Amino acid sequence: MYLLFVDESGTHGGSHAFVLGGFAIHEDDAQRLQVALDELIARKLGRIPPNLDEYELHAAEMRNAKKPKSGSMAVSSIWANLPRSLRLEILDAAYDMLAGFKCSEPGLAPALFGVVVDRNFHSGESQLQRERFAYEVLLNKFDVMLKRRTRDGFPNRGLVIHDRRVVAETDIQTWTSEWRKAAGTIGQLMNLADVPLFADSRATRLLQVADLVSYAIFRRYSPDVVKELNFDKVWPLFHAEDGHVHGLVHYTPSFGQATCNCEPCRGRLLEEGQAAHIRPARGRSRRRRPQRQG
Repeated sequence: MYLLFVDESGTHGGSHAFVLGGFAIHEDDAQRLQVALDELIARKLGRIPPNLDEYELHAAEMRNAKKPKSGSMAVSSIWANLPRSLRLEILDAAYDMLAGFKCSEPGLAPALFGVVVDRNFHSGESQLQRERFAYEVLLNKFDVMLKRRTRDGFPNRGLVIHDRRVVAETDIQTWTSEWRKAAGTIGQLMNLADVPLFADSRATRLLQVADLVSYAIFRRYSPDVVKELNFDKVWPLFHAEDGHVHGLVHYTPSFGQATCNCEPCRGRLLEEGQAAHIRPARGRSRRRRPQRQG
């Protein structure tokens, strides 16, 4: 069985995009990666703390953790007790471990998935409608991967585990149940063992990996970030077939103009035979908001 761990970014108001990130790993490799990540954190800390599980690999928190001001009732992040340089070193090392992880069985490698819905894409729809669309795309991408690996002689069902999101859990399970019974706007889910389950990300490093994936994608599409190196590390892991990446999709209103230089949009245009219309890639800068179509 493949386990797909899912997390999201960009749910706050004013975000440039809503992002879903997914990390799919075969059940035979799941425990091995969790142990390796525990060992990585302990090694970087120089000790095995009794509260190791509290050192959650939460990318935004590790980058920005600060101790609360004197007199504040806010709870301090455990990462705030460490120098920022060490926090970033651990974060970068976790991305390196993910990028270099080797599966135990050839043909059953981990795969990443992501959906980026630009804030201007279907802007007339509600946030819930846009999120529903993103989930349908993500789960169908995972379902297609399972189908193709069955075709290649590696039959597996899939189970989705999502970070706790109480306000949306019932919606997500209801949507998935519907898509398992009949095709939605994209297709019918044929290879999932059940509706998504929800868990606290502190309980499993693999949900924390999903956070790393969604965060790297979110920063890759942020107009305020010049370059996201950790996205570059994991880009080769997104699910691909016959040299074409299908695991990451970027939705904006003007994809048809073929002016987006992001990795998945350029790949989609090449696959659809529109290569002649792709503008040459240009560097990104802080002063100019890059166009993001696709």
